[in-house]
Amino acid sequence: MKKIILILLFLILISFKTGDNKSSYTVPRAAWSVTAGDIDMDGDNDIVVGHCYSSQTNWTGISVLSNDGFGSFIIDSIYLNGQHRKVELQQLNFNETPDLITQVWNNINSQIGIIFDSNFNQSSILTIDINDYADYIVTGDINNNDVYDIVVASNSGQFWGILYNDGNGNFSDPEYHYVTDYYPTDIACGDLNGDGRDDVVVAGADVEIYYSYASGFQQYQLSEHELKVKIIDFDNDGDNDIIGLSDLYMAGCVSISIYENLQNGNFHEHNEYLFQPSGDKLIIADFNNDSLFDILVVLNNMTGHNLIYNLGNNTLDDPVFIPVDDIGEDWRNCYCADMDGNGYNDIITLRCSFMHLDNNLSILFNDGNGNFQENPIVNIQPSNIELQKSNLSCYPNPSRSFGTTISFSLEKNTFVTLQILDIKGTFINTLINKELLSGKHKIIWNGKTLNGKKVNAGLYLVRLKSGWNIYTQRIVVNK
Repeated sequence: MKKIILILLFLILISFKTGDNKSSYTVPRAAWSVTAGDIDMDGDNDIVVGHCYSSQTNWTGISVLSNDGFGSFIIDSIYLNGQHRKVELQQLNFNETPDLITQVWNNINSQIGIIFDSNFNQSSILTIDINDYADYIVTGDINNNDVYDIVVASNSGQFWGILYNDGNGNFSDPEYHYVTDYYPTDIACGDLNGDGRDDVVVAGADVEIYYSYASGFQQYQLSEHELKVKIIDFDNDGDNDIIGLSDLYMAGCVSISIYENLQNGNFHEHNEYLFQPSGDKLIIADFNNDSLFDILVVLNNMTGHNLIYNLGNNTLDDPVFIPVDDIGEDWRNCYCADMDGNGYNDIITLRCSFMHLDNNLSILFNDGNGNFQENPIVNIQPSNIELQKSNLSCYPNPSRSFGTTISFSLEKNTFVTLQILDIKGTFINTLINKELLSGKHKIIWNGKTLNGKKVNAGLYLVRLKSGWNIYTQRIVVNK
């Protein structure tokens, strides 16, 4: 019996030898865009890749990498007409399953494509014509009807626009807003004034805020010369701030700007941070579970990424370089989500090229301590830490109009963070962030975001971090 056990242990060790990792995958050529979410509703994040048309293979479509629950993936590629230069997962109707939004461009006209309930086939796609190619696609509840609308921006067309969603699979014709004197290079949505309506920020040579009101949009110029923008509660004070990135490639560096929301429509621009080398993509995620959003910059020189930790009080740490090998790609796209179920955001890197590239999608798995590796990190068991039973539960689930009671227990006094996330791991609300005494605890989540806005119907995650331990429970919010 001992001999059999030793043989099994030996085989397990061999299976995880250096260089034999679960981090690299080959998807079809002309891979262009990437996102992640739980598309098969089994409790873990899957990967979706959008492809452009390849004249060498006469193929274009979507690749789906299904997660086995432990950070390993099975690839399935589906033909889907168009050029999918941007893919976005979001719940657009009143059920739990995420829907796919994609740019469909066939060299004649431009369309926004919507695939409901992750039903990836050509016949199920809803297409809506738009005036010009949409370089950027985001979602936001612009008119405060508790469902996400689709917001697009066109660089060549010099406009941004909204497709209003009724939540039942129907969208309005695009509502266009044309800009002058600059060409949009990014767009972001979020509630900037706490009125429950998501506002719009458009970046480029000018950075403009469009506040959403029932009577229309009110325009406000924030700044100049931001290539990329994100709306997020960066200082964790209960309102959304704006983060900007400028690619100063001629000087070999990148500029990060923090626009702190002072409320009442006022923003304070902190001194910009300059980091080398240059980069043109901005990703915001919490990489160390400290309830503060950090910054990932994809570097132009194809050597890797710079991870910049948020130190709080609108200050940034020195960048941590994360190497990612260059395999001959033309450019890169990136997305961050928890792919191995350990509670920490991992880094997905898509290497973009019209040539065939082996291992053109890779994942770096995060241990939460600033280390990234090529194998999933599961069942983290820190040494000298007494594991605690949480008994995390949510009732009722699905939730009702008055909310859900979240219950858990602690075996000893512990610092506890209790958060609500959406299915992609995006922060929604922090319910507890303090030390608690041992024993049983209860708290009611009223189904609202940190800013007091009612969340859309769908699937959410309750994440409890007590000491070194992380526990997660799924919860369904009904309309």
